[in-house]
Amino acid sequence: MIAKKMVILVVSDNPELTKFFQEEGELQNSSEFAVFEYAYSEANKNPDLMENLGAKAVDVKDPQFCIRAKDEYNLIISIHCKQIFPINLVCSVTCVNFHPGLNPYNRGWFPQVFSIINKMPAGVTLHVMDAEVDHGVIIDQREVFAEITDTSLDLYNRVIEAEKSLIKSNLLKLINQDYSVRDTECEGNYNSISDFKELCRLDLSTKGTLGSHIDLLRSLSHGEFKNAYFTDEAGKKIYVRIALEREK
Repeated sequence: MIAKKMVILVVSDNPELTKFFQEEGELQNSSEFAVFEYAYSEANKNPDLMENLGAKAVDVKDPQFCIRAKDEYNLIISIHCKQIFPINLVCSVTCVNFHPGLNPYNRGWFPQVFSIINKMPAGVTLHVMDAEVDHGVIIDQREVFAEITDTSLDLYNRVIEAEKSLIKSNLLKLINQDYSVRDTECEGNYNSISDFKELCRLDLSTKGTLGSHIDLLRSLSHGEFKNAYFTDEAGKKIYVRIALEREK
C-alpha cells in the first residue's frame, strides 16, 4: 500500500527564504513525501515576489480558514509570516515557525535590533507554535554572534544565512515528523512593533554613554530603511543612519 503524502502549507512573507525552501526541497526530493502549497499573508503589501513563487494570499486569522486548515493540511510552516497565528489555528493543526531570533530572547519584532541594544543572544529558532507569539517548544536553534561593528542589516544578513541552514537541516525531519522538542529554559522577553517604533523616535535630550548611543543608531541602521529620526523646529523628520568600519 502506498503511503499517503503529507500536505503542507508554507506561509511566508519572505521571498528569499521561500525560494531557498523550494530549492532545498527539490535537492532533498521532498516531493516524494509531501505536497506543498505556498501562501503569503494578507498583511503583505508587496506580494509580487511571493506570487512569482506560486504563493497565494491567505488570512490566517480568518475563522473559516482555521476550520478548513484542520482537514486540508497535515502541517503548516510559517517563515517570517507577518500575521500572528490565532489560537484556534495552532490548536487544530500542527504549526511550526522559522523565527529570526534565538528564543526565548527578544521574541517578537526585529530580534536583531534588540539584540544589539540589550546584548541578549541573537540567532534563529525552529519551534512548534502555541498561543503566544514566537513561543513554544523548540525543535532546533542556531546562535549567531553579534560583532561590535554590526548594524541591524549586517546582523540580519547573517541571521538569514543561519536560517537557511536551519531549513536545510530540518526540512525532511518536519515532513517525516522525525524530530524531538525541548522547553525553553525561561520565558525570556518580547518586543512589540510599538517598542520598535519608540526606539526609532530619537530623543536628543537623552543622556547615556557614547557606546549606548552608537548601539542604538547601529541597531536602527538597516540599509536604505528610514528608521531612526528626530524632528526639526518645523516638525520635519531628520533621518539618521550610522556606518562602522573596522580598521584593515
